[in-house]
Amino acid sequence: MKKKLRSTFSWGIMVPSLIFILGLSLLSALLPQFTQSLLEIAKEYIFRNLNWVYVWSVTFFVLVLIYLMISKYGKIRLGPNDSKPEHSFFSWIAMLFAAGMGIGLMYFSVAEPMQHFSDPLFAGEPFSARAKDAQLFTFFHWGIHAWAIYAVVGLSLSYFAFRYRLPLSLRSCFYPLLKERIKGNWGNAIDIFALCSTFFGITTTLGFGVVQINAGLQILNVLPSTEFIYQVLIVATLVSLAIFSATTGVNKGIKVLSSINIIGVVCLLIFVLVFGPTVYLIGSFTEGLGYYLSNFMELTFSTHVYNEERLPWFYNWTILYWAWWISWSPYVGLFIARISKGRTIREFIAAVLIVQFG
Repeated sequence: MKKKLRSTFSWGIMVPSLIFILGLSLLSALLPQFTQSLLEIAKEYIFRNLNWVYVWSVTFFVLVLIYLMISKYGKIRLGPNDSKPEHSFFSWIAMLFAAGMGIGLMYFSVAEPMQHFSDPLFAGEPFSARAKDAQLFTFFHWGIHAWAIYAVVGLSLSYFAFRYRLPLSLRSCFYPLLKERIKGNWGNAIDIFALCSTFFGITTTLGFGVVQINAGLQILNVLPSTEFIYQVLIVATLVSLAIFSATTGVNKGIKVLSSINIIGVVCLLIFVLVFGPTVYLIGSFTEGLGYYLSNFMELTFSTHVYNEERLPWFYNWTILYWAWWISWSPYVGLFIARISKGRTIREFIAAVLIVQFG
């Protein structure tokens, strides 16, 4: 007699999530202008009145992780005390990088500094100051603060899943507060929020990536135009590859694709470094890194409350990014928790915050 596989499917999570996602999607398709105005009002209210919540939350994440990394708690292993890592260091780092920095980084690593540099808000600054600030804000938005959001969720999930043997689900992070109630409606509500948040976070990133790929293929004359139909085909291709990768498991599809991904990124980096202005690029990166570290605390706590002309930029960049990372954190956090069993807390934080930023 064949043993039945235990299913993690839950109608209590799936049905409310589908109702919300499909309802908002249909509303956007049928009444796009109304939906856009409604969402803009909500976003404007949250960003204008609750931006400090995002700033303090991300600051808290960074400080707590640094404390855990340098304290005695850093020796705690994510799993039984005698457990060993399931993946080699290279494969682990490759999967971490692929989980958090894929399409978004490849798109914004070039687009964001150029947009900051050309922003009329900074037009009065000298060329060198604008260039340094453009690089500084890109480091800030894609650096330690962004990864701290992923690390907090991933560390919480892996700790409670591998040491307390709780489900590898966002509800498990709230076990110290809710105890056994995570198995009921409170747990379902947390997972519904995580599922909906992840869905819209992924679609945002996928949208940016599809536009970039479509434009690149059009410039290379692979596709005749950037019409909507070609973007649909690109989405279908990317989703098919993602499904194939997921269904083959971590040890096959995901690990292999992640390794190919990081090798491709390193090759691209070497190509640009060798055939570009090598000395300038190395010098620019070195100075930019130092500038980022010297301004780290100011950037962390900055709300631009005394510089009102920068507030729209602050809302549309920094706060939007923190909201974007938070929407991705259940998905990325779950994945990096899944592949990090056997690592110590210090090793986990150092790899997620420092290695990935580098």
